[in-house]
Amino acid sequence: MQKVTVMLLLKRVLPLFFFMGTKEAVSQNSFAACIEKNITTGSEHDLNTLVNRMIEILPDKTFYLIGEAHTYLANNDLQLSLIYSLHRRKVYNIVNELPHATCFLFNEYLETGNDSLLTAIKPTATYELLQKVRIFNQMLPAGQRIKYYGIDYLDSKYDYDNFLISLAIIREKVPSKNLALDILLDSIILKDRLEDSEMININNTLFKTLQSDRLLYQQHFGIYYNDLLLMASNMVGYRRNRDADIFKSFLVLYEQLKSVQKNEPKFFSFYGIGHMDNLGNILLKSNQSPVKNNVVKIGILYVNCWGGWTIPSLRDDGIFELKKSNLKDFIGYCKQQKWKVATFNNLECFEFKGKRSNDAIIVFNNYGNRKMNSWKFD
Repeated sequence: MQKVTVMLLLKRVLPLFFFMGTKEAVSQNSFAACIEKNITTGSEHDLNTLVNRMIEILPDKTFYLIGEAHTYLANNDLQLSLIYSLHRRKVYNIVNELPHATCFLFNEYLETGNDSLLTAIKPTATYELLQKVRIFNQMLPAGQRIKYYGIDYLDSKYDYDNFLISLAIIREKVPSKNLALDILLDSIILKDRLEDSEMININNTLFKTLQSDRLLYQQHFGIYYNDLLLMASNMVGYRRNRDADIFKSFLVLYEQLKSVQKNEPKFFSFYGIGHMDNLGNILLKSNQSPVKNNVVKIGILYVNCWGGWTIPSLRDDGIFELKKSNLKDFIGYCKQQKWKVATFNNLECFEFKGKRSNDAIIVFNNYGNRKMNSWKFD
């Protein structure tokens, strides 16, 4: 009797398992077919061509936000390709997930070519990307050159030192007239290091005084007035939920560039993937945003790439907005392929957790033979 019951159960269950397996296989096959219909692929040497094609299909907007996972070599290669491609759309301003005290040094290097700056900037890296951007800039009219702007927080580990170097450069180029901020800057530059409380007080004093005595200090500091004000607008210290403060610094930057650039300022930015919805949606939807409804979001997926904050390892990383099963299938598909780079403008194959949050996706597959030297630049 027991054998008969088991046999009957198997007759009922086995076809169900077979049906489910067949259904899953059909689903995976249709997903792969959809991917292959919409994918454009190539080697690492094709990156510029692939990026150009992706950008040409995307609408011409004011702000291009790229969601990265940090420490991957692909990020710097992609940034350079986007610099070349977006320049055709008059995008000259790179907004960074860094404070402006650090970006000021990037711009100083781009302007002067002083290699000693690259060894002075913290964290330590080759900054080979900046060297390539400088070469590109030298071929361009002054008003069309790439510049970096920092709108994020000052990290005591790296950025306080960069801040001191930046102030020393400004002081060297703007002689003191014993104004209140001259006295403050001179007292800061003499310090070997800054404490958190000092950095907060310095920023608060700088920001308030530069605004309250705007005409005086615009005349005194000249082109460096805007740099100092943007530096002072940056928050001090890491905050997990800081997107509203980042946005405040962006508003300062936008008003500055609007007054000095010939055309409406246009931007692109690499930000950690966690900011794509937070900062991204503030930029896209806030009534205060000067780029409202004028933002393109590009997600990055890294498959079997070297990354990691401390211990390097091969990882699958990046876009998290897809449903887990869809993302798993997508990563599985990529691992079976030989191409290094792929782009998607049509995202019909993907199932997002909520409303679609990317306008395009770029995939790096087994790209690079190591992680970056630092978290943001190689």
